[in-house]
Amino acid sequence: MKFFKQYIEEKIKLKISDEEWENEFSFFKKETYSKGQELISAGEISDTFYYISCGTVRTYTIDTQGKEQTWALHINNQTIKLDVFIGDYHSFYTKSESDFFAEALCDIVVYKADLNTLNKLFESSFKWMKLGKSIFEEQVVLFMERKKMMKNLTAKERYLMIKKVAPIYEEILPDYQFASVIGIAPQSLSRIKRELKDN
Repeated sequence: MKFFKQYIEEKIKLKISDEEWENEFSFFKKETYSKGQELISAGEISDTFYYISCGTVRTYTIDTQGKEQTWALHINNQTIKLDVFIGDYHSFYTKSESDFFAEALCDIVVYKADLNTLNKLFESSFKWMKLGKSIFEEQVVLFMERKKMMKNLTAKERYLMIKKVAPIYEEILPDYQFASVIGIAPQSLSRIKRELKDN
């Protein structure tokens, strides 16, 4: 929990005493998942929030034709911290079935919490409200940036942007999953790579 505590302190820009941490965050439970296990499954109402303590998780959807579209990578290791919180807020607040899957890409360690309990923490003081706001803003920014990318950029521009801001996507994902991140077919990704190599 030490690194989780440090991460939360960074988010709120305040120190948390060990006693306060124990009193306020004891409802987070440590859990491990094996490679391939799902944290979130589409078709279920999501009521759990995850902090990725160690490992990599992929969130994705499946369209009506049965094709996967990778939405995001959530990574926490010695060198990278990227979107380390996972939760389907839309499913939780609307009490509707989630559209998302979240899959462990390796053996991972998470701290999980019931969203109802977490919301009570966010409502209990300004400090924790600030934490909730920060986490929520991260999720909204991720959604809006992806939406803007898909709408305003060409396939090649999307590819170059992902390579610049998050090269880990291409390093971790097989080509067919990486292609889905930028909304193109694997054949189109291969063509873009050839064109860039030839130029």
